[in-house]
Amino acid sequence: MRFIPAVALALVLGLGAASSAAEAASILGSWSGRGTVKLNTGQVEPVSCRVRYEKGDSAGRTFTLNATCAAAAGTFSIYGRISQRGATSYRGVLFSEQSTMAGNVDITLRGNSHTARVRNDRGTGQVTLRRR
Repeated sequence: MRFIPAVALALVLGLGAASSAAEAASILGSWSGRGTVKLNTGQVEPVSCRVRYEKGDSAGRTFTLNATCAAAAGTFSIYGRISQRGATSYRGVLFSEQSTMAGNVDITLRGNSHTARVRNDRGTGQVTLRRR
């Protein structure tokens, strides 16, 4: 299904959290984790992802991300941009190379893990990622 990659993509573009430039840098690097994608049809599927965050600007308030995710529908790539919104929260947009769909992501950072919640017109998803 092409719907799963789009939802997972939005999910992975999670937002990180930071209250200072040093904390903001903590989202940088490689992360991996698992979660679920729920389509508007009611179908729920597990998803696993590997994500890499890099600086998007010199101020350290925006980040780019590249992810590879796997679900029952197959493996797909996701990319996007997130911006810091609060001390421990980020918001952004995700895109998939395999799908023309985009999604929104909200991330909450807690130490060496963060939760990404993704949504688009096909469904929602949530994944918890840990530093690799």
